[in-house]
Amino acid sequence: MITQRTFFVSLSVLVVVLSSPGCKAPQAFGDRNVIIALAESALWEEVGPDVMEALEQRVFTTRPERKFEVTYLSVGDTLWEDMRIWQQVVVLGSREDDVVRRILDSSPTPDANPPDIVQAEEVWARNQLATVLLLPPEGQAEAVRGLLPGLYDLLEREYDEWVVERMYTSGVNDSLVEALAAHGFTLQLPAVYLHSVEDSLFRFGNPYRQGDTDLLRSLLLTWRAGIDEVSAESLRAWRDSVDDTHYDTPQDIVEEGLRSAAIEVGGTAGLELRGVWQDRSDFPAAGPFITRAIACPQQNRTYYIDAWLFAPGTDKYPYLRQLEILLNSFRCLGN
Repeated sequence: MITQRTFFVSLSVLVVVLSSPGCKAPQAFGDRNVIIALAESALWEEVGPDVMEALEQRVFTTRPERKFEVTYLSVGDTLWEDMRIWQQVVVLGSREDDVVRRILDSSPTPDANPPDIVQAEEVWARNQLATVLLLPPEGQAEAVRGLLPGLYDLLEREYDEWVVERMYTSGVNDSLVEALAAHGFTLQLPAVYLHSVEDSLFRFGNPYRQGDTDLLRSLLLTWRAGIDEVSAESLRAWRDSVDDTHYDTPQDIVEEGLRSAAIEVGGTAGLELRGVWQDRSDFPAAGPFITRAIACPQQNRTYYIDAWLFAPGTDKYPYLRQLEILLNSFRCLGN
């Protein structure tokens, strides 16, 4: 059986080679939402469950997925020498700790007073973010618990910034923004997205080959004249009609995980339906979807937008978050 620790030990052989003397700082390892947490074992016994609960919050894609995955190392663990070059490192400790001082010295606020959250970039590796929960000599467990909400908010906000930066590596398709504005709305789409239009139905997509599998992010947008009285049932009925008529392989909605909620996008009210789609094929594919209806009184229109993701064999939350950000960029223009 291969455990997470065994995986780290195996990988450390490669890490040691890349971080040998004479080499420039190595590229940070791991995914951006994987966090290496370092703390004294006695402190972690007190606060470890609280840290895990605060950071490893779940979001439903096709199943509950953790937004962040935390791996704990105790101070003195020999794996730290290798794991400190992960993209995300969080250290719990006081100014007297050597690792804490290293991060503080690399930060813009080396003289911060505890309890506080201090961050520094590229302390041990390129494209790395190191975070310290700077604790007082006494009452450390209580201080950690007090800092956890702010830590989660900070990491989530920075993760979103990373997702946006990664998604728009190719830049925003400004010419498409201008073209869409002529139809009464805008979306901030990356330049790599393909698009097509037929009457008032717009399709946007980014098919991408990742290893041996296909990755697809898809958006469909249209509108109806008038301000519709939209319910979860009517929004589902609209998506069902789209599934049948506009997708190459028709899709069905899976009942598990289906939920709806009121939303507001750019000051405009709407309704959102989330769940899982599954296509009608001999070997069904599946993935998460987000469907929205947004009223636009100044145009006497109701916009309908359907976004879905196909990302087999990988965590879907990072790509689902991209779709959320794209959907949130929708703006209904005034007359």
